[in-house]
Amino acid sequence: MKLKDIELILLDVDGVLIDSKSNMKKSWNKLLNEKYVKKPFSEYFKRIGTSFENIMFDMGIDKNIQKIKKEYFKNSFKFDNKIKSYKTVYKTLMTLQKNYTIAVVTSKKRKNTKYFLKKFFPKVNFSLICVPTLKYKSKPEPDLLNFAFKRLKIKSKNSVYIGDTQNDLTASKRAKTNFVLAKYGYNNKDLKCKLNIQKFSDIINIV
Repeated sequence: MKLKDIELILLDVDGVLIDSKSNMKKSWNKLLNEKYVKKPFSEYFKRIGTSFENIMFDMGIDKNIQKIKKEYFKNSFKFDNKIKSYKTVYKTLMTLQKNYTIAVVTSKKRKNTKYFLKKFFPKVNFSLICVPTLKYKSKPEPDLLNFAFKRLKIKSKNSVYIGDTQNDLTASKRAKTNFVLAKYGYNNKDLKCKLNIQKFSDIINIV
């Protein structure tokens, strides 16, 4: 299936552009070792795709969340060697940006997101980086997608969001935009979607 009249390509980061599971695991296990949290990484990982705060609340953690968050993302920088870009992503992004506006919608912290985008995709022009704030809620709410449409002045029907989780799909439906599921990403073996890609470069055949 080929999407028509696409002008904007919105991208999730973890599980779509970069493979960061090993980094997440090291970062979380350091929290465990230092007694910031008690639950295993598996409990954290199966909930990714929304804000850190949402994940903590869903895990039953309601104290010292901001301190835990600060330590977790500090660990993420420390173990940055555990992150790698998926094959074909950089080359494909370089091709896509010639004809489309490229932007990011993620639940990661802005500082971490900008750091990893620059590290792995230094020549890609990301027109906008959307992250959760007090005003704009994280996925599965549509806030960040709607903000991108408004800021970039591109209609939702002329946009597509590439994600890898149920939260990404739900946010896209609520924002009334097109969605492509990155099957190579995380926690989506049972997720059904009309448009799927097995590797990032497959998006060339859809837009």
